[in-house]
Parts: sequence; structure tokens; C-alpha cells
Amino acid sequence: MQKPKIAFIDDEPRILRSLKMHFRQSHDVFITTDASELMKYVSEHDVQVVISDQRMPDKQGTEVLRDIKAASPNTLRILLTGYADLNAVIDSVNEGEIYRYITKPWQNDELKQIVNKATEIAQQTQEITQNTMQGNDTQKVSGGTGSNRNILVLDDDESVYQQIKSHVKSAYTVSWASNLEQAARLLQKKRFGVTITDSTLNKENITPIVYALKNIQPDLMVLMLTEFKDAHMVIDLINKGQVYRCLPRPTNFSIMSISLDRAFDHHERLLEQPILAARHHVEEVTESEALNFSERLKGFFAKFRGWRIIR
Repeated sequence: MQKPKIAFIDDEPRILRSLKMHFRQSHDVFITTDASELMKYVSEHDVQVVISDQRMPDKQGTEVLRDIKAASPNTLRILLTGYADLNAVIDSVNEGEIYRYITKPWQNDELKQIVNKATEIAQQTQEITQNTMQGNDTQKVSGGTGSNRNILVLDDDESVYQQIKSHVKSAYTVSWASNLEQAARLLQKKRFGVTITDSTLNKENITPIVYALKNIQPDLMVLMLTEFKDAHMVIDLINKGQVYRCLPRPTNFSIMSISLDRAFDHHERLLEQPILAARHHVEEVTESEALNFSERLKGFFAKFRGWRIIR
């Protein structure tokens, strides 16, 4: 039986040798320090997973993974780096649409678990990804407008909702929740394709809401609209929330419109091919994390039986 293929790129040969040794029993491992060499290999082989360091002499890891995404849509992309640089982390979402962001030094068992899951997902989706992940505008799924293209804006600033509603006009139906209670009621009444949310609501951190919503509805595309200050928060949004885009405040509504259209197109592809939702697999919220949630967060989660906590 042929082993699945994995490729690593790093500027340190010592790290590459270590990674190859760790994965050679389970994978056909390719290692390189050269981005052009990596692209050549990926173009000639069905590679399930590519793992890139961020800081390299000729090219940033986010650029490498962006190119991999274009050349091989089925390949799952992981950034493995010792530098939690905020701009790089945001770029890894917006440009590379990465599966996971892992910081050095890594735990071998944890890395192995993540890579095995990514490999499994890539193998499951390989047959259909080429047709559905290319971003071909001629292959819209529903092509509908109005009530069947629902957006939820979760923000305590009404002007943000009004601006978004005005900007998208009749292309989408925009609903607004200024608190968790309103959000819960709306989510129980409607199925939303995209949510636009801040990381805080009424001065409370609501990023766990994102994690939970992706567990409940993997095809929901999340656009984070916030003042990003903490790289580790964005890393969690990638690993636990699989956010689709990170959009900084103040808002550029032209960029938001492009992101929104692409997010909804992606949502509709996932509806057509539900197996692709596996590519947005998120880490479940642990029981220890859940214990730290506020009563308001717990009250929100209690309304959705599909929300899961690892036990």
C-alpha cells in the first residue's frame, strides 16, 4: 500500500532531518529548504500535507502556502514556526487558508496527531476537491440571492451592521445581534452561511462562540472583524475556529465585500459537497477551558445540543 505524501520546507536542515525521521514510517516524506523545489515536487505528485516554516531567506511561509493553495487545492497546509508574528498569522488565514498553525518547539505526539488527521482529510476529499476548490466562478451552487443567503452580524455597534447592510444591498439578507441572547435566538430560527463578528461583545471575549459555532455548523464561514492585537488569539481562531478571514478595524468595506462574496461561494460549495466541511475540522473545546467560561457564554452554549466538549 502506497504511503501518503507529506512535504516539509524549513531553512534548518537539522529540523528537516528530524521531521523526516519522525514521519518516515507513516508517510512518504519530502524535505527541502527551497520553495521552488517544493513547488516542483507538489506539481508532480499528489501531496496530502505541506508543512512550512514562516521565516526563510527567500520567501515567507505564508507566501509558500498561498502558492501551494493555488497549485494544489487538495493539499492541506500547516504553518510550523517559532515566531508568533501577528501579521504573519493573519496572512496565514487570509492568503494561505491554513489548516493549523503550530508553534515551535512542538510536541511530537501532538504534531503526529494533527498531521495524521490532515492526511486523512486530504485523502477523503481528494476526488472532489479539484472540481470544487478551484474557485471557479462559473460553478456557483445556488446562485440565489436574498433570504437564502443569510449573514449574521454579531457586534455591539449598530453602525457596523447598518454599514454592512447598506454596502451589500440586496445581495444578502443581513441580520444583527448585539448580544448573545439575540444571537442564540437568530441562530435557532435561521441557517446562516456567513457570520461577521468581533472578538469581543459588550466587553466580553466571545472567541469561544466561534469555536462552538464551527463545531455545530462546519459550513459556516466566519469573518473576524476586530482590532487584532494578540497573535496567540488569532492562532486559536485558526486552530479552534477555522476562521475564513481576519479583517482589521477600521473596516475597508470594499475588501469586506470581496471577502464576503468568496466566503459565501465557499459556504455553498460545502453545502453541495458536505464532505469538504472536514477540511474545516476544528479542535474541540476542552472541559478545562469550558470551566472558565462566563455564565453568559455557558447560557449561550446550553441552547445548542450539538455543542461538544471533550471529556
